[in-house]
Amino acid sequence: MGIDNQSVRITVLELMGYREWTETLGPDREWLIQRTQADLYKALQIKVSELGGFVIPIRYDYMILLASNLSEADHRKILKVVKKHSPVEPRMASTCSETPLAAEEAASNLLLETKAGDIRFERCKNREVAVVAHIDADDITGLTRTIGAYKAYIKVLEVLSYLRSKLVKWGGMAEYLGGDNILAILPPSNYHQTLEESIKEINELKLKIGVGVAPNFRKALLLAAEALFDLRIHNHKFKIAVRVGNPELKNRG
Repeated sequence: MGIDNQSVRITVLELMGYREWTETLGPDREWLIQRTQADLYKALQIKVSELGGFVIPIRYDYMILLASNLSEADHRKILKVVKKHSPVEPRMASTCSETPLAAEEAASNLLLETKAGDIRFERCKNREVAVVAHIDADDITGLTRTIGAYKAYIKVLEVLSYLRSKLVKWGGMAEYLGGDNILAILPPSNYHQTLEESIKEINELKLKIGVGVAPNFRKALLLAAEALFDLRIHNHKFKIAVRVGNPELKNRG
């Protein structure tokens, strides 16, 4: 299953001179760094989700915005929020490609040509779309009660690491959402095959996966959560359920 002639928009945000800023804080600084990162991430996630996107914090001095169908004007609103909460000057770059990873790499390269406090925004040749998978590990609570919270957490991170190594070969990305939840950002043209190939050797944890396809990432995440809920409630034997939010985005194959 997949959708042809669609692109994914990814935006990369950099906090310039972030390391140098941390070094001005003295040795008793880690709590302040963590609080600053949390405050900025909270404000950024609120604004980006209002506009239909989603934020992945990765290193915190670099963040990835899942931004399909967010306009240049939307990005300038986002940049304004970042400037309000960041201790250093930010810059952003946004572009599209056929896979999330290719779009991120192109945006990272574009970022190098972007001056401090500004944004570079490239328009897409194809229509923009968002395809995500909400991946849930079965009975992680039971596992936690058996082996402890930290070892159960390690099990989830091991699955995340494995998924990342597989998805990257297909141009996909993955991020930990907390609890037993993992987010996969998938290439539109072959998202079902990408998922099936990436999870087929995971045996330690049983997975249920809801996939959402929509014009923007907030809507795609909503649809993925609904698909996952359907799998849980009806106890389907299938691992993967898909919900499509726009008739024009219906699958081929």
